[in-house]
Amino acid sequence: MPAGFTAYIDGTTYDAINSMSFNFVVDILTVSGAGSKTYSLPGFSLTAAILGGRTTYGSSQITFGTSVSGQVVSWSGVDTVSKVVVVATATTTGNYAGFVLNDYSVNPPVFKIAPPFTPFSLAQVIDLTPTGGQILQTNVPASMPFIAFHRSTLASGFNNVWWTEITQNGYWALQFRGNFGSAMSATRIYVFSKMMVNTPAAGFFMYDNGQIVWHQNCLPLKLTVGSTTTSDVPVAITSGVSVVVAIPVTGNSGYVRYNCYSAGFNISGTSKYEAQGGNTYNQVSYDNQQAPYQYSCSPPAYIETNIYDTYYHQALGV
Repeated sequence: MPAGFTAYIDGTTYDAINSMSFNFVVDILTVSGAGSKTYSLPGFSLTAAILGGRTTYGSSQITFGTSVSGQVVSWSGVDTVSKVVVVATATTTGNYAGFVLNDYSVNPPVFKIAPPFTPFSLAQVIDLTPTGGQILQTNVPASMPFIAFHRSTLASGFNNVWWTEITQNGYWALQFRGNFGSAMSATRIYVFSKMMVNTPAAGFFMYDNGQIVWHQNCLPLKLTVGSTTTSDVPVAITSGVSVVVAIPVTGNSGYVRYNCYSAGFNISGTSKYEAQGGNTYNQVSYDNQQAPYQYSCSPPAYIETNIYDTYYHQALGV
């Protein structure tokens, strides 16, 4: 047993808060156009990235971006509803009058967790084979920020899945794409938020102004923003279309290819797990007409899922 503070997930010997590295995700904003938000996080440096923004539309290049000035995060040029992920990185140990867990494995040591500063954690894992237009209600209230990732659970290949986020009965819900092109296949969805689930009867609890904000069954979010990956362990990816491209064949005829961001095991290529944007879920012909508009979207975020897959039953109590 390591010296110092430990807090095992119920029924296991896995101490998530000490064993996992994670991002301190300050906020997940839903944005379009331009705007800014100010934070008050002394001792942290902030970074921000846009997920899902269009980079081209037709022949036009779309320039969008984020910037950080001190504690102010700004975005501009976002032409379609997208997410901004704001991440804080500790630059010193925690200066807080109460319980603080610092990371002394690095030199100099830095802050890891305290009541006002807790990471997003796993809130729900859902296995399903989506149908066209299906609405899947999550357990996250619409008043709370959240982010979801998906991957194929087939032995090989990708799942042809993407969705839009809506609300239903006061909760966030995922509305899957329409019933066109290749069928969607067996999928696992990972939902993260700041909500607490499966609070243990006894053990470690962290309170902020009388409210539980962390406990030993929490599995913190560790994400990588703005890229795809090839991995030796399973990975999951945020949802979205990666590219719609018209490919002329003769004159005013050709075909349109629709790709989405997807994750699965590429047995016919790298023989590794991949989170990528090359999953073609539909291809349709056009004839004697101007090519349909094309567009492409910015890179997604992905997670490695092996820890979540191993411990989600105990962490979520399901």
